[in-house]
Amino acid sequence: MRAIGEQALLIAAGLTLVLTNPSAATMPFTVAGFLVSVAYAGLVEGLAPEHGRWLGYAGAGYAVTAVLFPQWCAFLPLIAYDCARSPAFFDARRWRRFIDRGIGLIWLVPLVVLLMRDGAVDGFGPSVPVIVTAVTLLGNGLGSARVEAHTLRRTLQRTQDRARHDSRIMRIRLSDIDEDRARAVRMATLGERTRIAREIHDNVGHLLTRAIMQAQAGKAIADATGDPHASQGYAALVDTLNDAMTMIRRSVHDLEDDGTDFSIQIADAVHSFSGVSPGFAVRLFNGIDTAPAPVARCLATVIRESLSNVVRHSKAKQATVTLRDFPAFWQLVVQDEGPSRHDGPADGGTGRIDSSTAGTDDDVEGLRGMGLSDIETRVRALGGTSLCGPYQGGWRVFVSLPKTRWSQHPSDAMR
Repeated sequence: MRAIGEQALLIAAGLTLVLTNPSAATMPFTVAGFLVSVAYAGLVEGLAPEHGRWLGYAGAGYAVTAVLFPQWCAFLPLIAYDCARSPAFFDARRWRRFIDRGIGLIWLVPLVVLLMRDGAVDGFGPSVPVIVTAVTLLGNGLGSARVEAHTLRRTLQRTQDRARHDSRIMRIRLSDIDEDRARAVRMATLGERTRIAREIHDNVGHLLTRAIMQAQAGKAIADATGDPHASQGYAALVDTLNDAMTMIRRSVHDLEDDGTDFSIQIADAVHSFSGVSPGFAVRLFNGIDTAPAPVARCLATVIRESLSNVVRHSKAKQATVTLRDFPAFWQLVVQDEGPSRHDGPADGGTGRIDSSTAGTDDDVEGLRGMGLSDIETRVRALGGTSLCGPYQGGWRVFVSLPKTRWSQHPSDAMR
């Protein structure tokens, strides 16, 4: 917008110069020069800088014509302004660069010719050449200043863009650092809680157990010797120690649950088998945010046993581990696409059989190995159910653990 205002100012200066000399205003060459200069200014605004060299040539053509028709010099300030704003695309060759620079300054030629005339130009007074020269130099200076301001503005914008980009990158890095630090602090906290729970269980728990046994032995001796007062004292001591053991057990299980990161424990169990066999991959879909420590250990163990079974006794290239959190129970499904390796009539002790040769349930039961038995034992210990067998051409391990027993205090549920 500033450029258009400056162009309008230079056009007004040229028109003022023409209108103050009525004889020049009526000359057809003057009107033609005005129209050509305005058209050139429009081309510069609409085409620059894509056609910089051709615009430079057009400006040079106007300057050469102004030598032949001095009346065109009245609008030469506008041409000088636009020539400064539309530099030619400089060629890599040195001689071409000199030519382009010369074309950009060719508007000086009609000024020199105008100043060298002995008398006044037709239609203009004797002071017009000096005025035209001054205004033309001013117009070229304004054009050069506008180009420099535009260049500085673009440089500032690029600098601001780089600064914003660097700032975003820095914020992302700081966020990553904060997340890593928070994760490290959480892992350290979980590890410390687990260590404290283990220390309490190994030391205080054993001492309380021994004290309970000693108190029970004292009560038995008191009952045998017929000492009711001593028997009542030992009974009260046994109750107190049992209450203390219950409180210790609850504290230990609370610390153990707090020290268990379910997501990390499950992810470790799954990722330990990713890439263990060439081309084998495991996909994890974990819909459980948190679970008691015994449940987390059970599910992680079942996942390891199931994936070990897949790696050793299946040709599957992919296995899927899915965990779902329902209102009343937790569910685990480990599924592979099969088929079996057909290593022999038996399954090597893991309970794995080929789904294509599986017959009745009795056949499956006869081929069950220690791996599936271990899964069932662990699941039943928590009151859950498991189902292992052929499914859709592969093998599936299905586990369901109820939440009912965990609705009470975990330590009471484990008693």
